[in-house]
Amino acid sequence: MMKYWVRYAKGGSLRFVGHLDMLHAWERVLRRSRLPLAFSQGFSPRPLLSLAAPLPVGQYSCAEYLELELREELPAATVAAAIRARQLPETEVLGIARVPEGTGALMGLIRYADYLVSELTTKQQAQLEAALPRFLAESQVVVEMQRKRGLRQVDIRPLVRQAQLDDGQLQLTLAIGSQGNLRPELLLEHLGVKAAAGAAPHITRQELYLLSEDANLISPLEFCR
Repeated sequence: MMKYWVRYAKGGSLRFVGHLDMLHAWERVLRRSRLPLAFSQGFSPRPLLSLAAPLPVGQYSCAEYLELELREELPAATVAAAIRARQLPETEVLGIARVPEGTGALMGLIRYADYLVSELTTKQQAQLEAALPRFLAESQVVVEMQRKRGLRQVDIRPLVRQAQLDDGQLQLTLAIGSQGNLRPELLLEHLGVKAAAGAAPHITRQELYLLSEDANLISPLEFCR
């Protein structure tokens, strides 16, 4: 079986579709694409596909990743064309790559994500200008976060790899995945940025990253080159 990673953008009303519903929508698209999909075993076979990282409802993204498996190898361009012919409204396929053999599931490899926080009010920008340098200067920032087993104290400082306010927009690189996860809205809340009436900051996920052997960030499609 051959594995592919597909990068796509998601916006419009589709950003209000949750993770599982999005996965089911992709399954319908791929079934109609006539690609030679690989299926699971058992009484109710399903196409072998997954999404790399859940996107919070309401957020925009130009870096969603779909992992799918085919029974036979096809050129990436052929797979992309078949998907684009049937793709969901308000999505755009931005790239696709054949994954090297032996590579694990993408959802288990993702470690960081880039976010752009825009449409900040003047008051919100001023709050970030004051709070962000203090946060970055700390070696430890412990907050209470809700987990499956209740509230836990979590040091969120190591989860922020990069944070920079530039020209009224906040660029973030935050940990994501099973080894650590910090949502941008939770960081904004900690920094004292509150949504103005009818004017919440606009958050867009811009990229997902794996870690290379030398601990540098590498996007999924770069990994496959």
